Amino acid sequence: MANEERKNWRRRLKVPISALQGEIITIKTMAEHIMEPGVRRDPETGVIYPKKIIDLVICRFNGKQIYKSHWFSGVSANPFMSFKMKAITSGLVEVEWVDDYGQSSYKKAVIMVYDKNGKKIIPMKLDKASSIKEVM
Repeated sequence: MANEERKNWRRRLKVPISALQGEIITIKTMAEHIMEPGVRRDPETGVIYPKKIIDLVICRFNGKQIYKSHWFSGVSANPFMSFKMKAITSGLVEVEWVDDYGQSSYKKAVIMVYDKNGKKIIPMKLDKASSIKEVM
C-alpha cells in the first residue's frame, strides 16, 4: 500500500431523478479511497505509510455551496456520506472531494423538480422578451 500509485478513485453520487417542489430528498455519496492516516508502519521496513486522506467535501447545487464537511484521519476507507436537501428548483448537484495533496475530483447529477401540476420548475427567470435575464 505504501508504494501504491496515486490514481483517480471512483466516486459515486446518488440523487433522485425527480422530486416534487418542497419535497425533502436524500443525497448519497461514496468515495473509493484508502484514507491512510499516516501513522501505520510497514511491517517489513518499518517505514511509515504516507498520509493519504480526503480532507474536504463540498456539495453545491446550481453552483451555490449547500454543504461542506472537513474530514480527518479517523474517517474510514471508502467513506459514505448522505445528507438531506429541500427540492425547490431543478438543477445540478455537484460533489467535490479534495485530498490532503490538494487534488480534487467531482461527481455531478441533475435533478428535475416539478410543481403540484406536473410542470418543471427551471432555475431561470425570463423577461418580457422571453430572453434569459438571470440564472439562479
